[in-house]
Amino acid sequence: MVRPPRLSFRGVKRGAGRAHYDQPMTADPPPPSLKDLEARLASLRGRTGLEKDGTKDGHGGESAASSSAMGLAVRAGVELAAGLAVGGGIGWFLDGWLNTRPFLMLLFFVLGAAAGMLNVVRTARAINAPEQDGNKS
Repeated sequence: MVRPPRLSFRGVKRGAGRAHYDQPMTADPPPPSLKDLEARLASLRGRTGLEKDGTKDGHGGESAASSSAMGLAVRAGVELAAGLAVGGGIGWFLDGWLNTRPFLMLLFFVLGAAAGMLNVVRTARAINAPEQDGNKS
């Protein structure tokens, strides 16, 4: 068993570095209040034109559009991956139960991929449906 090295305090003076502990903590200036912070934030928002939710003038500026697009992209990827995983898992289970390796796993993997793609297409249609209704009128 290897022992850890012992700590050596040779050359260290006792009490070194204690000079700043002599002053009481009340000598520090008091921190600014929350009302002061809110006032400064409000003045900054007024200068930059941002609302409290981080959008420009409350109309859902570029940040809201980019975050919703990113959310939709992640949703499509998750739906596709979930279809693949569920289909492959069902096929793997059935292959083990019925001893038909690897045929059912391959079949259900392809069916899961098709189901995942179908979900992505449905999501894309649902997203584009409000835009198409708005263009007709």
